[in-house]
Amino acid sequence: MFQVPTKTQYAIRALVHLVRTKSASVASIAEAQRIPLKYLEAILGQLKSAGLVVAVRGRSGGYRLARDPELILMSDVVRATEGEITPVGCLDDAGFCMVSEACLPRPFWFGLKRVVDAYLESVTLAEIAEPGFLPAPESSQRDFVARG
Repeated sequence: MFQVPTKTQYAIRALVHLVRTKSASVASIAEAQRIPLKYLEAILGQLKSAGLVVAVRGRSGGYRLARDPELILMSDVVRATEGEITPVGCLDDAGFCMVSEACLPRPFWFGLKRVVDAYLESVTLAEIAEPGFLPAPESSQRDFVARG
C-alpha cells in the first residue's frame, strides 16, 4: 500500500490546528487532534528545526507558526518530517539496485516523483486549512506527466 506516513499526517493536522488557533500548547493540540502527546512533541521538534513553527515559553506559551501559512508549502512539511520523497530507493542511488540504469521502469518512478513533488510545491498550508479545499483537477496532473 502506498501511504503517507502517520508522522506526516499528524504534522499536517497540528499545523492546520495552529493556523486556526494562532498559538496552542502541545497538550491542547494533542487533545484536539487526538495525537499521542510524546509523539507530537517529537514532531513539533522536527517542525521547529525546519523553521516551520516557533516555541513560545512562559505561562501562555506553546507553539505558533514561524511564518504565514500562505508561505508554507506542503513540500516544506513533508521534508521536515520525512526528508525527500523517494518512491523507490534507486532514485537517490543507482547502485541501490542490481539492474540500476538498465531498469526499464526507472523513468516511471522518476515521473511519479516529479508529479508528487510538483503537487506538494503547489499547495500551501493556508489552502488546506480552509474548509472546502479542492486539489487541482486530475487532468492538469496528467498533462504535467505528459510534458514531464
